Amino acid sequence: MCDDDTVFARALCKRLESLGQSDMLVCAFSSGTDLVREISSGRRLDAVFLDIEMPGLNGLDAARKLRELGGELSIIFLTSHTELAMEGYEVDALRFLPKDCSDKKLTESLQAIQRELAAKPNVVIRQKGEEYVVPPDKIILVQADNNTVHFTMCGETISARMKLTQALEMLEKASQEFVKVHRCIIVNLRHVSKYNAKEIILDNGETVPISKSCAGEFKEKMFEFVRISAR
Repeated sequence: MCDDDTVFARALCKRLESLGQSDMLVCAFSSGTDLVREISSGRRLDAVFLDIEMPGLNGLDAARKLRELGGELSIIFLTSHTELAMEGYEVDALRFLPKDCSDKKLTESLQAIQRELAAKPNVVIRQKGEEYVVPPDKIILVQADNNTVHFTMCGETISARMKLTQALEMLEKASQEFVKVHRCIIVNLRHVSKYNAKEIILDNGETVPISKSCAGEFKEKMFEFVRISAR
């Protein structure tokens, strides 16, 4: 929940907690800047109820930044002015609700979020006896070091005892956006900022090499990803 009106935000959080499932956690942010900062630091959210009209970074601009970060979280826009709702389609908003919406509308929105979550495959990474459930779009880079594979995300790296071939098989089941670019490196096409014949620069600032044997497949998949994304 993100709204600069803290009284309204607290009230809506209570309504969501009462209407949602028992294991649902609800938190509030008082500005779009705070929300984007938390997501950028690695905070994982499944959905956000986002006020469109906020001072500073408004809801629409915050949503654009969240999409730039690769987040596929469900966005429910809240607005008192329905004419602003149309702009939300460009960031793939799930729903638009008036700020005085009924419990019925809130419940329907929560159910829509659950349907979206069920349709999105996640990656399960096992590290030291613990399992991490990670949306594939959060994974930027995967690197192998002997029998250990390191999964790099924004602000966090999870390491698992496995082979790179096993990691690639697992990732490809969840998303078609992963491609092997070196004998020990896999990248997520969603996080490629630029590239040339020899190397790739990712959106977290890291640079990785492209081997000659992998260059053809990388370019083919990159072109297809750009084509689909541009629709």
